Amino acid sequence: TVVKLYVDGGTRGNVVCVHDPQRNRDFVKKRTSVQELTNNDLEYLAVIYGIEYGRRLYPRDKLLLISDSQLIVNHINEYYRCHTPNLKRLLTIVKKKMKRGDRIIWVPRERNLAGHHLEKFY
Repeated sequence: TVVKLYVDGGTRGNVVCVHDPQRNRDFVKKRTSVQELTNNDLEYLAVIYGIEYGRRLYPRDKLLLISDSQLIVNHINEYYRCHTPNLKRLLTIVKKKMKRGDRIIWVPRERNLAGHHLEKFY
C-alpha cells in the first residue's frame, strides 16, 4: 500500500506541517533552534517529520510525500545537486530515513494540503 502525506514548512513561527488525507488530519510541529531557520531548512524538516510520522502510523506501507518545494524535491530525487552545507546534512538525514519504494513528488502550492493548513494556522 502507498500512503500519501503532504508536507510543508513555514518560516512564520518556524513550523512544519504534515497533512494525512487517510485520517483527514493535520499535524503541526513548532521547531525551535538556536540558529535562524530558512524556508529551505523548514521544508526539509517537514519532509523528515513526514517520514517519521508515516513510519509510526503506517510502518509496513510505502510513503508518497507531496511537497511544493521544487528545490527540496529535486535535491531528494537527485535532479539538482545540493551545495549548501546545512541542506546537505538534512538531505543525508532524509536519504537515511526513506525506505525502498518511498517517493517524493512536487505539486504547485495551491495543491499542497499541508500548506493550506499552515495558511489557516496564522
